[in-house]
Amino acid sequence: MPITYTINREEKLITEVWTGEIQADDLEAYWKRYLEDPEVLEIRRTIVDLREAKILFKGSDLDILIKSIVLPALKGRDWKTAIVVGNSLQQGISRQYHVFADRYSKDAIFRNMEDARNWLNKAA
Repeated sequence: MPITYTINREEKLITEVWTGEIQADDLEAYWKRYLEDPEVLEIRRTIVDLREAKILFKGSDLDILIKSIVLPALKGRDWKTAIVVGNSLQQGISRQYHVFADRYSKDAIFRNMEDARNWLNKAA
């Protein structure tokens, strides 16, 4: 699976790592599995590391997946996401996510994990 996650129970923090080529179908399958995890739905604080990913989907795909998978699963709950990027394409898709996810998520984009973690801990 090109997208994986781990849960740090002590910090109440989820870390996602995206690697390789990521299609909209990959994200769809991941979000369906991910949002069925009761711990994920309880914590709802995530660092998403995109630095090793080649994103092969469009912002319109994000919008469709958020409407059809994420919003129904959250049932009105909020989320906080720190996104770590390594290139301009990753930054662009992250900005698009920021716009579409504004309905439920407070998020920010960073160039390194330390800044992302610091922001997320302050936003807690």
